Amino acid sequence: MNALYYKDVIILARLLKCPICSQFGAKEEMVRETDKRYYHKEYCHGKYLRDREATRIETQQWDDLYQYIIKLHNIVVLPKGNITRLKDLRAGFEVKSGKKSRKWRTGPDYGLMLEAYELARENIRWCIVNKLDGSNDTRAINYGMSIMIDKLNEAFARRVAWKRQMERREIDSETKDTYIEEIKYISKKSTNNDISDFI
Repeated sequence: MNALYYKDVIILARLLKCPICSQFGAKEEMVRETDKRYYHKEYCHGKYLRDREATRIETQQWDDLYQYIIKLHNIVVLPKGNITRLKDLRAGFEVKSGKKSRKWRTGPDYGLMLEAYELARENIRWCIVNKLDGSNDTRAINYGMSIMIDKLNEAFARRVAWKRQMERREIDSETKDTYIEEIKYISKKSTNNDISDFI
């Protein structure tokens, strides 16, 4: 009787918790990733991959911005106060009842800040040489950031115009392709008709 009982017992697998949706699921219904966590196959794994790619892109943009500022101000390391200011600008703030509350990734992205720095490069260099007497301390870098912040709207307008231009090119290329596809070459048939047939 015991042998029969053991055959009928259903072995329950340990349930695993998905870090995206905080729901438990069987191991067979989940995918293990490089961070040694399990994600649901349907929705959560795709969201994890999208978030990981967005984080990789943002990290690359941060590295590019950091290197650009270092070269622009001719310094070795960016001071921590300036890093905090850039990170706060990226995070974005919302004012509720007179209090600032920090958000997550609601401000301009690091790529847009880099574009604004490139627009303001000549102004920043002129200010470093003429107003700040060539200093490269925290104050000079903050001054450069203030100039960059003034150029953010212009950089954003340029980005939007560039996206519109790319969309128009795509539409134009699609219409040209369909136009070219509709043209068909029909070869002339050789006939033995001469002009006397028409008269």
